[in-house]
Amino acid sequence: MTEVLVTAITDNAVYRGPSAQAWFADGERVGYDPKARTIVAAQGAPLKTFLKREGGVSHAVTFLPGYPDGSFGWAKVRPHLPNAAEMPKLFVEYVGMGDSDKPKDYAYSTTERTDLVEALWRDLSVQSTTLVAFDFSSLVVLEHLRRRLERAERGQPVGGPAIRGVVIFNGGLFTDGHSHPWYTTPILRRLPKRAWRGLGRSFTLFKMMAGVMWSKGYQVTDAEVRELQNTMSRRDGLFYLAAAAGFAAQHKAQGDRLDFGRLFKAYRDQFPILVGGSDEDPFEHRQIDLAEQRLGKLGLQVARLPGGHLTTNEQPEALAALIAKFERGLARMQKAPGN
Repeated sequence: MTEVLVTAITDNAVYRGPSAQAWFADGERVGYDPKARTIVAAQGAPLKTFLKREGGVSHAVTFLPGYPDGSFGWAKVRPHLPNAAEMPKLFVEYVGMGDSDKPKDYAYSTTERTDLVEALWRDLSVQSTTLVAFDFSSLVVLEHLRRRLERAERGQPVGGPAIRGVVIFNGGLFTDGHSHPWYTTPILRRLPKRAWRGLGRSFTLFKMMAGVMWSKGYQVTDAEVRELQNTMSRRDGLFYLAAAAGFAAQHKAQGDRLDFGRLFKAYRDQFPILVGGSDEDPFEHRQIDLAEQRLGKLGLQVARLPGGHLTTNEQPEALAALIAKFERGLARMQKAPGN
C-alpha cells in the first residue's frame, strides 16, 4: 500500500503526515447489527462501522483504537510496522468514531465495543490474534478476557480467536489507577445532552481541551490539532467526546470483573502480556507504576516511552518497534520445541 502524505498549511502551521482522508479511503465500511451483535450485509444494515485490513486476517494482529482519535491514531504508527506479509493487520473502529456511523441515541460502552470486536472476529474467521490496545481499548481487552473465563465456567466455548499475546499502552488497568484531569473526561461525561451539539466545534476551545494529550516538549501545530478535530467531526461525531467519556467510571463500576491483576494471573501461563505507558501521560500515568509494583515479580512485561498521552502521535516509530519486537518474540516462542 502506498502511504499518502499530506502537507496542509493552517494558521501558519504545516502538517506533514498520513492524512485522515487517505486513511479512511483505504478501508471499508461493513454492516453491523448491535442488537444481534453480528456483522450483516452493508445494504440496509442498522449501522456501518469502519474497518481496515492488511494481508490475510485469519492470523492478524488486531489493533484497537484509542479515545478520542479512533483508528486514525494508528496512521503514524503503521508505516513503521512490518509489512502485511510478515504482520497481517486488522484495524478496528468502534461505533461513534472515525468513519463509522455515529448514532446520537446509542448506549456507548465498553460492553458494546467488545461485542463489535467479537462480531468482527467471527465474521472474518480470525483464528488467532495478538491484541494491541491503546487508551480506553484496554477495557475492551479486559472485558473480552473476562468473558472467556465466564464462558468457560458455564461450559461454553470461550469465544473469539486463540490469543497469542496482549499489548496495552496508555490504558486503564486498575480502577485505582485512573488519573484523568478534572477538565477532561470527568467533566465531559457530566455534560447534559443538550450541550453535546456544540461540543468541540470551536477550534480554540477544542485546542485547549486537546492540548493536555501532548507532552510539554512536543510542539504540536494548529494543523495537527485541526486534523484531529476533522477526524473526530466526520459524520457529525464530535458529540462522541461526551457520549463515550464514561469509560473510566464504567471500569470502576465493574472493578471486580475487570481487575487487571486477577485477569493477568488467570492468563499469564497461556500467553505473554506487555503493558506500557508514556512518561508524561496525564490520564493513566499511575497504571504502569501499579502494574510493576503488583505484577512485575509475576512475569508481567512493562515498557516505558517518553512523551505525552498520544504516543501514537509523538513516538510512532518507538511504539511500532515495541509492537513488532513483541510479535516476533511470540513467533519464536511458537516455533520452539514443545510449543
